[in-house]
Amino acid sequence: MSQHRPHTRTFALPMPRLPIVRVLGKPLILRLLLLLLVIEAIFLAESFTTLMEHALRFGGGAGDVLHLLTFKTPEIFDLALAIGLLIATYFATQDARNRGELMILATAGIHWGRVIAFVLVLGLIGGMLSFLNAGLLLPMSKYGERLALAELQKNHVLSRIENGTTDTAVQTIRDTTFIATPAKDTSTHIHGQLFVFQPNLYGNWRVAQSQDWHVTNPAPADTHTITLQSLAVLEAPYPSKQTPPLNRFNTAQANFAFAMADALPAPDQTRSAAEHLLNLNGDEPARLTRLTTRALMVPMAGLLALVALLIGGTGPWRYAALPMAALLMMASDVASRAVLAEWSATVPAAVLILLAVLVYLGPPLSYLLWRGETLMTPHRDRT
Repeated sequence: MSQHRPHTRTFALPMPRLPIVRVLGKPLILRLLLLLLVIEAIFLAESFTTLMEHALRFGGGAGDVLHLLTFKTPEIFDLALAIGLLIATYFATQDARNRGELMILATAGIHWGRVIAFVLVLGLIGGMLSFLNAGLLLPMSKYGERLALAELQKNHVLSRIENGTTDTAVQTIRDTTFIATPAKDTSTHIHGQLFVFQPNLYGNWRVAQSQDWHVTNPAPADTHTITLQSLAVLEAPYPSKQTPPLNRFNTAQANFAFAMADALPAPDQTRSAAEHLLNLNGDEPARLTRLTTRALMVPMAGLLALVALLIGGTGPWRYAALPMAALLMMASDVASRAVLAEWSATVPAAVLILLAVLVYLGPPLSYLLWRGETLMTPHRDRT
């Protein structure tokens, strides 16, 4: 009888086929994500105090502060992506180079141009994310933050009207002023006294006082009614040059209906210039140029990281190479964006974009094509 060995299958996660992706992809992307998280955390912590003051002013809590912080994330991401890719590319490539992994790839026949191509492709993907973030997410976040602050303020005013406060509260609604005093005994009274002043009601001024009042919310939404019980009312003609006769009377009940738009102006739903979504078919050449150049700064950052790695070497200059690359990136971005934005009024957008690609990517690519082969070899005198 023949014996058959049981056939066993092993399952493993598929690994990327490109060696460059295996060597540089994971460490570079992990470093980039970590840097983005750190930069986001630093800038959000800086914004936390201001947003917390806004929230506390309108009676908000921790949830409201976190909600407002989410609107700051796209703005920080737009600033952090380029500098994060610069640092992550520099150190990930430096580690792979010093460990000899790039030399092993070169020995296996992997051309040094693939390292540059990988960093360039990763930078272009990051540039697309930057473009979408600046053109869509950032205007949406600015618009949402403004409406969220207005909603927080509206809820604060409504809470003061409905529940009262521990201090005397004053609120004017349609020329009628309400003054609510805090309850003396919170165990038996929800509200204190409510004084209502109407300066000109059918030619008279009127002051009413009630110790039994409450707010109801009938349909439709955002409408409210203040119901006052057992009112003491004072009334006199207004205006009058002589001392007017003062009328005093009591009434069992009075109602005052209002909408929140009467107590607090409704927020403007019209988007400002900074809140408009990018319209590629619209007449916005200056904005399109600005967003394109900001997006091109991301692949430029990756290429400048490789340039800094080649120029730095192993001497003292290596400590200044990366900061100088960051400074060069920001300086060239400010200068070129100023020039290209000025030309956007006369030069077609397609020509400007092509010119921006040449300005941002041309110089670092030219240097890498000249000296890129040395990327694969570690420095012999490294410590």
